Parts: sequence; structure tokens; C-alpha cells
Amino acid sequence: MKAVNTVGHRSLLVKKLKYLCLFLFIYLIAFFPVISEGSEIDFGWSVPEYFSDNKGIEDEKTFLIWVFSIKNTVDKAISVSVSTMLSTDTDKYYEAKFIPEIAEKVSEDGEKYLSSDKMKGEYGPGVTRKCVAVFEDIDPYAQKINIFMTGLSHFFFWRSRTSDYSYKITYKRSGSKWRLEDHGFSKDRTHINYVDKFKGTQPGINYWP
Repeated sequence: MKAVNTVGHRSLLVKKLKYLCLFLFIYLIAFFPVISEGSEIDFGWSVPEYFSDNKGIEDEKTFLIWVFSIKNTVDKAISVSVSTMLSTDTDKYYEAKFIPEIAEKVSEDGEKYLSSDKMKGEYGPGVTRKCVAVFEDIDPYAQKINIFMTGLSHFFFWRSRTSDYSYKITYKRSGSKWRLEDHGFSKDRTHINYVDKFKGTQPGINYWP
């Protein structure tokens, strides 16, 4: 009987290790770091995922959530000013909202996610902040989405530019999932026309620097 219990214990331990490895693998492939040599920051992001609130209830709502992180890699304080917006290939534009209840539900091990507005400001040496951007009522007919992030080109280019190019991340629909298609700094500024429209839609949050 004792031998059987030992075998069962080992089997359970092996299963736990397999699940842990699977979790770590999914986490690593789902979060894409952008690291530029000589840059003052590391910028990373996740694959967008759908999240249903009040699932199974009449007023159920579905959101698209996207997590990104910024880390100060130098031994001095830096000032960061970033903003986020999403567009679809059906010519629709969405502001990045922050819904505390959703941020709490999707957090891991009590990790605190911030709003896009809280990602702005001074970063001390080695400081990392994570944001959860929530997009509501994404067009169900969209086959591609673009997420634009401004305020990063200052840290990635070795000399100052006259334009603050947005970092554009493109995802393509694959069933009910989104797959990364392309990313990088872009001269695409079509989303800039919608900046004023989204300012002030949530009190205390400025969506554009």
C-alpha cells in the first residue's frame, strides 16, 4: 500500500510539473519583448484575448484585452509618455479603456495592472509597469486589427526625429483568436485623426500625449 501511494504521489508531481511547463511555455510565447540595443526601455506585449464579463447572463459583454509592459533599463530616471489606440481593417477606431473589475479578474497572483494613463510619468532605474488595455465592441467582421502605441520612438531611435512614429502591431484573425502578423515603427498616421474624439471619454484619462 505504501508503494502504491508513493507511485501515486510521483505521478501527481509529474502532472504538476507538466502543467507548470505548459503554463511557462504559453506565457513566453504570448508575450513579445521588443528590445533595442542601446535603448532606455524594454517594451513587451501580449496577444489580444477576448474576455466575457457576466458570462451566461443577459447583459453579458465581451471585451478584447491587451497587456503591455514598459521597463526602464538604465540606471537613471526617465520620463515616459505613451498612449494606445486600436483600429480595424473595417475602418473603425477604439480607445483603450481601463475597467478596474476586469483588471482585477485577469491579474495573475495579485499583480496590479495599470491604466494607459498611469503608464505615463517618471520611471526609476529598473522600474517595470504593466498595463491592461480594454477595447469594447470590436467589429465582429474585422479580419485584422492594428494597435498603435505612441511615445516610444524617442527611446528607440539613436537621434531625435521630427515625427513621433507610432509603434504599430498588426494581428490577423484566426477563428476566434488573433495571431501576430507584423510589428514595428510606422509612418501610418491615419489614427491621429481620432485622437480628439477619444479625449475625455473617461474622466482623468488622457489618451494622447
